[in-house]
Amino acid sequence: MTSGGQSVYRVVKGLLFAWVVYLACSVLIVLPALNILPHRFLQDHYGRQLGTELILFNPFTLAVEVREATLSEPEGGPFLAFSHAEVNLSLASLAGRGLVLDGVALDGLDLHLRRQAGGALNIADFLPQNSDSEPAEKDTALPGITIGELSLDATRIAVTDHLHPDTYSTHLDGFSFAITDLSTVKPGGQPYQLRAGTEGGGELRWEGELSIPAGQSSGHLQLKHIDLRPALRFAGPWVAFELHSGQLDLGLDYTVDWSEALRYTVAGGALTLSDITLAPEQVAQLPDTGITLQTLQVTGVAVDSTPQTVTLDRLGINGLTVEGWSEGNRVSLTDMLLPVAAEQAPGTTPQAPAEPTEMGWTLRLKLAALQQGELRWRSEFTDPALLRFTPVTAELRNLHWPATAPSALTLSLKVNDAARVDLAGALHAGDGSGDIAFALEALPLAWFAPNLPDVLQARISSGEARTSGTVQLLNFFPESITADGAVSDFSMRLRGAENALTRWDSVSWTGLAVQPEARSVNLAELHIEGYEGQLHIEEDGQINLQRLLAENAANSAEAPDGDAPQDGGEAVAAAEPEAAWTADLPAIFVANSTLDFLDESLPIRFRAVIGDLDGTLSNLSTRPGQALTVDLKGSVDGYAPVTLEGTARPLQSPPALDLALHFRGLDMSRLTPYSGTYAGYAIEDGVMTADLQYGLEDDRLQGNNQIVIKQLQLGERVDSSKAMDLPLRLGIALLTDSNGVIDIAVPVSGDVNNPQFSLGSVIAGAFVNLLTKAVTAPFALLANLVGSSEDLDTVDYAAGSSALDTHGEGKLRDLAAAMQQRPELHLQISGRLELDSDRTQLQRQLFDAALLEAGLAVEDIRDRTRAWEDTIRDLYGGLALPPPNGETADAPSVLQQARIVRDQWPVPDAALVQLAQQRAATTRDFLLQTGVDALRLEIVPAENSDTAEPFSGVELAITVD
Repeated sequence: MTSGGQSVYRVVKGLLFAWVVYLACSVLIVLPALNILPHRFLQDHYGRQLGTELILFNPFTLAVEVREATLSEPEGGPFLAFSHAEVNLSLASLAGRGLVLDGVALDGLDLHLRRQAGGALNIADFLPQNSDSEPAEKDTALPGITIGELSLDATRIAVTDHLHPDTYSTHLDGFSFAITDLSTVKPGGQPYQLRAGTEGGGELRWEGELSIPAGQSSGHLQLKHIDLRPALRFAGPWVAFELHSGQLDLGLDYTVDWSEALRYTVAGGALTLSDITLAPEQVAQLPDTGITLQTLQVTGVAVDSTPQTVTLDRLGINGLTVEGWSEGNRVSLTDMLLPVAAEQAPGTTPQAPAEPTEMGWTLRLKLAALQQGELRWRSEFTDPALLRFTPVTAELRNLHWPATAPSALTLSLKVNDAARVDLAGALHAGDGSGDIAFALEALPLAWFAPNLPDVLQARISSGEARTSGTVQLLNFFPESITADGAVSDFSMRLRGAENALTRWDSVSWTGLAVQPEARSVNLAELHIEGYEGQLHIEEDGQINLQRLLAENAANSAEAPDGDAPQDGGEAVAAAEPEAAWTADLPAIFVANSTLDFLDESLPIRFRAVIGDLDGTLSNLSTRPGQALTVDLKGSVDGYAPVTLEGTARPLQSPPALDLALHFRGLDMSRLTPYSGTYAGYAIEDGVMTADLQYGLEDDRLQGNNQIVIKQLQLGERVDSSKAMDLPLRLGIALLTDSNGVIDIAVPVSGDVNNPQFSLGSVIAGAFVNLLTKAVTAPFALLANLVGSSEDLDTVDYAAGSSALDTHGEGKLRDLAAAMQQRPELHLQISGRLELDSDRTQLQRQLFDAALLEAGLAVEDIRDRTRAWEDTIRDLYGGLALPPPNGETADAPSVLQQARIVRDQWPVPDAALVQLAQQRAATTRDFLLQTGVDALRLEIVPAENSDTAEPFSGVELAITVD
């Protein structure tokens, strides 16, 4: 063998020996060490148990393979497990820059990440522990490493948060991540892909390219059908609602560059929320409350971090339905969506909100649109209580933030398929300036009847409103409002007043201008057509509405002031009063209207319906010194002229008026429907003229009313359930002079804030007032005639008795004296019973009579002698009584036996009827003795009435032939 061959032989032999030694070390040292040292290391340093089926080292491919491995938590629970892991070292590491791995793979991973109750993560022991005292390390270059194929596949990655109040948990299924030629030294972008399934069946896809040396990455991120319920489950302890369903879809292209300063972009982004259903956590406490959403889509999302811009092409909301209600201070949606704020700790001061920081970012939203929206709202302020706003459509275009220009907006909706609202205009989102045009059509006013104050005692039965105009905004507050509009077919029924109805065909306005900052209202023209209303002057001279408002003011004054400072409390400085509003309405036109005028302050109740009312009211204003001029003309029942003229200052403080109302030539026979209904007589003839003059100054009402009726003749009697039973013919005869004229002057005066009015016309007024009192309370009039304060319409008798006592005789003497002064009056006498007390006394009387009839003397009954006891025992023994309970029950005493026999003694109904008749006869006989003619006295049976108050005595009634 040549020397060259020997050299080759020695080299081959050496290599072969080295190879054998390498294989032997791999099998005898490396392989056992891999199966022993990792387990011991993890146990010694981390207290974790590592379990593996086998760890292999392939000396030929330089690959390390781990099969069926598990790793426990320090306390022994499962942390992670995987079925296969492999790291393959490449021989290119010998020639390349840095470490080169042909592949790194992890398959079948099952990982459970936890946050412990104390807040620490269950991987915290694997993380480096940096001390605050140690200086921060300077940035160093990344070590050179290249991985040909990196893949990670996990069956499940679970996450549990024990710090969460409800121990929150969720997971990812089917997680996979793969990247080719991952390198810290190769500048080219390397493709990667990540996929995972979320709880609820959603899917995450993330793919693109990554270049670590260049500091760049780009790719596409997509989320499909992500169930939102796990996310809300995490927020559950802090919210009062539940998410019954909801999905998220997201897709975007992105780039990230961190080579120098961080820069990132997003392009083609799209976000979709679908099938959202929010409901209260406690449905029983918040019924009829919830939010549903078909879809919310954001498309054309573009983000660029360098100019700090966000652009959204379109935000679309479709099928949004909101349902809720308000009751008192509660709003159900607020209770559902906003958690209850924690109470402020004693002694602490609430922190003021932080000042907003300057943002360098800008936002542009090209279009936001709401389609097929619906709001179902229940409130005590409307009737019907449930209002349904649908469909609701809205658009907002070219919104910039920070705002640089106004954004166009529109809104359209219908309410309960009746009313319609439309808005259109532009709004500057920065300074709050804008012009909004609005239109409201066919709004039923009856919906808002519950908002009428109780003082009005009224309800709206019909009416529709329409209006259109513009609102100018500044700082999001109305700077000016202009509008035209009308309320048509309106009707309001006033409760508490007979036939009180106010309505109109149309009230329209033009040129309404409201300036809140200047606190002024101007209305160019107001047109009132087909108005029907009532002006009612009551007995004390007050106007009906004026009395209602006065009662409301009195109630407000009596209410305690909860905000008034208590004694010893710190005084609160009075706020500077705001300027009063001014209102100007230069022209009010009245056409084809009707006024139902009722004046009960006169001796004779006057009522007239003034129709065909036309005219003007000019210069209505709140400005001091400017008076409203009234010029109205009409007719009563279309034939008798009537005028209302004068001046008034109703909107000034104090209000004032000087008005004259004139009626001429009223044919009294035309008033037969009223006289027949309310007086019970037709009117054959008569003509009336009325001049009513009213003035109000410094809260004092002055009225001079003159009524003249000529040749009044009553007709035949009219049957009417509403007719007043008045001695009308006698009253007319007393009021009519020798010329057949009734002339009544009634001056009225008084303080409207404290009405204490006195009626004038001493003779006629006093007589009419007396006649009215006689009709409503005739016995009170009779008592006044004889100076008695007794109620002469009843006389009381002792229970079971028909004998008058001294008090009853005195009342009958007074009644007889009054009857002598009214010879045309007749008296009806009815005996009355109080059945319980009268029956009890008659029962005792009949029982005592039976004892006397049985042979007992009065003294025996009084002294309860032996004979009385024997008689009681005999009567008791004759009763059919049920046997006593128990064999040893004691027999009742004689006194008990007497009460039992007495309480069961029969009282015939005839005895009660006879008692009532005897009382009536006793009363009649006494009146006869005092000089009352027998023809004027009549005994009549008492009327049975469920509403009559029962009493023992007689009831008297007045009649006239």
